[in-house]
Amino acid sequence: MRAGGSHRVRSGRRDTTTAQLDHLARFSGASLTDADVFGGGFEVAAVGMRAQTVAYGYLAVVEEYEHPACGARWCTLAVTLPNAVPFLALDHRAVLGQPGVPVPGRYPSRSGDADLDAAYVITADDALTVGSLLTRELRDVLVRRPMQRLMYSGARLLLRTFDGAEANPQVTAWLRGVAGAVLAATPGFVSRLRTPDAGPGARPFPRGLHGAGDG
Repeated sequence: MRAGGSHRVRSGRRDTTTAQLDHLARFSGASLTDADVFGGGFEVAAVGMRAQTVAYGYLAVVEEYEHPACGARWCTLAVTLPNAVPFLALDHRAVLGQPGVPVPGRYPSRSGDADLDAAYVITADDALTVGSLLTRELRDVLVRRPMQRLMYSGARLLLRTFDGAEANPQVTAWLRGVAGAVLAATPGFVSRLRTPDAGPGARPFPRGLHGAGDG
């Protein structure tokens, strides 16, 4: 599924637990060149809208971006995690070669899962990170719910939609649902010193304590 929607979210104070969003003013209208922030795909992006939300019980921000020249729009969801995890990024092969895709300066790897490797390009700190974080459950989520980018970096999870997704309640709900499925399938406390296989005993991220009705 490529998340998308047909109407823009209006400004004003809104309820994030229903079909509405709380807008945040910081950086709105600014142009950014840091692809790690807006999820790659272009060299520059203008922030069209930022709204606070909750995903899997963790505080999060959904942002809508627009490319200043071609007008392409897409959304990201950035989730604040309770602890840092090793760097890991998966970029969909449909956008391979676009600016910042794959993430430069990182270790290219494969998961060994034929379906996942056919769909995504993987970059990480090292092979141990790929083996530790990409559990079978997480691989299944990524194959069933394709997105342009998933990235763990520090204490942050970033999801990027494909181009064509505007920030509306439906897209936000989809992103929150994907984030919840991803975090429920990711070992929550790993390091690069772990063995290559996190094993069946690896515990996923615990659900956070914020909000209700999140993914």
